[in-house]
Amino acid sequence: MAESARKFYGNLKLFFAAVLGALLLLFAIQNTAQVELSVLFWTFEARRIVVISLSFLVGLAIGWLLKAHRTKA
Repeated sequence: MAESARKFYGNLKLFFAAVLGALLLLFAIQNTAQVELSVLFWTFEARRIVVISLSFLVGLAIGWLLKAHRTKA
């Protein structure tokens, strides 16, 4: 692949990541209500924005770990 095409696709990927990040941020900001969470035997309350953000970060970490595992194999 030519260097210019690689640079174009890298910029395109960055653009879509920024757009998706902005949409996620907008979604999270609009969902600031208090929610009740139940995990196994525990029940606690947190703001929905915290739950959304933590879910995103956990998903990001899992994706990063799986990618790291795949590249080593």
